[in-house]
Amino acid sequence: MTDTENTKEIPWHPAFVVALQATLIEYKDALDYRFEHPLTSDPLRIDILVIKKRPEVVVKKQIAEIFRRENIFEYKSPSDYLSIDEFHKALSRLHLYKALTKNVDIPDLTLSFVVTAQPRELFRHLRDTLGYAAEERHPGIFVVTGAMIPIQIINSVKLSEDENHWLRNLTRELSKPEQDLNWLRRLKQEYNPVLDLGAYLYAIVEANRQRLNKEENHMWSAEICKTFEELGWAEKWMEKGIEKGIEKGIEKGIKKGIKKGELKGKLEDARAMFAEGMDVDVIARITKVPLNMLKKELSIQ
Repeated sequence: MTDTENTKEIPWHPAFVVALQATLIEYKDALDYRFEHPLTSDPLRIDILVIKKRPEVVVKKQIAEIFRRENIFEYKSPSDYLSIDEFHKALSRLHLYKALTKNVDIPDLTLSFVVTAQPRELFRHLRDTLGYAAEERHPGIFVVTGAMIPIQIINSVKLSEDENHWLRNLTRELSKPEQDLNWLRRLKQEYNPVLDLGAYLYAIVEANRQRLNKEENHMWSAEICKTFEELGWAEKWMEKGIEKGIEKGIEKGIKKGIKKGELKGKLEDARAMFAEGMDVDVIARITKVPLNMLKKELSIQ
């Protein structure tokens, strides 16, 4: 449940919560999410508990076909691995949750693991030691049979793009830049105010920062910044203190994304417009320079 040291700064788990909620957004009124749900007064937690508030609702999504009333998700970030021991620890937490929670029984529970690396040793353990079978019912979704509860192992990078792009793109290795732009535009089209996209986008930007700074990805960097500004996400991040975390990567990407020498001229024009009393929002639209960058250059709080 912990990331390796070299990715410790990236909050993958909050990002996964957003991706999961976005994937199941059609059922937002029927599902209740409890992030890092505590099992005891001590810090013993399960990653995400998804509760069906209305038992009669059938969640028609590939990742939710096994859903019952109480659905436990264990998430492994792109830098983590689902080992045999981690599998059994999660089973132990599930049984402890059943034992400590009133009116919850085994037939009410399911267990889902979300990974980005195929846990081959675990699959062999399930088959050879436990006598279970794992069937890939949808791309990347392996349903384990033979256990007393429904279990599935979801390999997010192998999920179908159409239905699961929120989870699929939670990775260190986004697809080709032109496809990345398609993903960004789709995210923009499907944006729902119910979702707090700060953690989700921050994790993706941080994980792909090196790619953002490469010359061949200038257009991608500029498009990301433009989208953040248009939807006001940058301002939301600033309020939460996340802006500092993306400032170097994103702002550097934008500066590279504007032709050499062009940014300097745009900023000079912006200062002149501001001196004439023009509103900074209007200046941003005219110059195409991100609003946050303008405010910083113009010393606007």
